[in-house]
Amino acid sequence: MRLIAWNANYNNQRRSFEADLALLAPLNGDVIVLSETSRPKVEASGKVMWIGGEGPGLAVAALNGYSIEPSESNVEAPKLSGGFTVDGPLRFNLLAVWPVKTQGDSYARILDACLDCHAGLLRTDRVVLAGDLNSSTRVINQAESHPRFVARATALGLASVYHHQSGERHGDETKATYRHGKKTPRPFCIDYCFVSTPWLNSASLEILDGPEWEGRSDHYPLVLELPDGL
Repeated sequence: MRLIAWNANYNNQRRSFEADLALLAPLNGDVIVLSETSRPKVEASGKVMWIGGEGPGLAVAALNGYSIEPSESNVEAPKLSGGFTVDGPLRFNLLAVWPVKTQGDSYARILDACLDCHAGLLRTDRVVLAGDLNSSTRVINQAESHPRFVARATALGLASVYHHQSGERHGDETKATYRHGKKTPRPFCIDYCFVSTPWLNSASLEILDGPEWEGRSDHYPLVLELPDGL
């Protein structure tokens, strides 16, 4: 199973959801989590799900024989987060998240609310949490909140595939998923794929940071692979 998580940077690129999918098509993903994308022209039950209003939002698509079923927890979920049951050669629960700050809410509060709301979905040993989480220990005002989020995820049996694979600590990443600023962009790791800890040794993650992606978004796609037989 190949899952691709990407912030498509709609606010600058102004591409359609369909155009974003077309850019990712050569990667042959089975499940696509698109943050900051436009509303799909067609929402197909089990195949394309939209989370958001008329502005940029979060979309999840299932391809290649996979399907997605929204969780009941979505009714009370924070904006731009959604839980799903994924069916196909590999069955698992998915939490897709793209926290966007509103007045009175921080990224940390939104992420905490996501974990609270979707706790039932996450308390299994077959979970993927993916998206642009807008959270990093390198961000000054998140130096305490991001480790708390990681600790909460750990308590739910989840861990970041990148950090397990690289052996790096949160905040010490040698690869970035996001470039902040245009003139002198600063690198941050704020996009993640967490999986249930029993899956860590079977999972692989690639950050597609080649030059072809730099003109498409200020974020790089994450490609998560898990064996179908898990």
